[in-house]
Amino acid sequence: MLHSIDEIQKKINELGAKIGIHYRDLHIFAESPGDGRPHITLDNDQYNYVCAERGVEFSRKVTSSLDELLYWIMSSFVREVAYQYELDHRIENRDGRRIAFPMVIELMGKLQPAWGLKAKSEIDETLSRSPYDDDSY
Repeated sequence: MLHSIDEIQKKINELGAKIGIHYRDLHIFAESPGDGRPHITLDNDQYNYVCAERGVEFSRKVTSSLDELLYWIMSSFVREVAYQYELDHRIENRDGRRIAFPMVIELMGKLQPAWGLKAKSEIDETLSRSPYDDDSY
């Protein structure tokens, strides 16, 4: 049985509190806000994590696992926090991901150790395709 959007929001608020993200910054949408931010739909006993902008869908992830959905949602919020931190503490001539990526891994790991490992794996994959490049900054 799928959890309702309200139940999911409550879980997201609880997770955010564990890492210091205020509940007002953790709003999830049941309908597309139309600006590229994700929304959640519940269809055919599956959760859909959908991103659309001006009526055009550009990303959809589907799962029956609440844990996976919560990972996707929190990963998005955690990345926002990490990149805002990087922006506030930017080091000239240094790839900003050097600051943001470790923070993503740390915060996701505080939420759930397995999530920290998953985030690290995703980041390692990203870096294998696009290594740090301090010369471009």
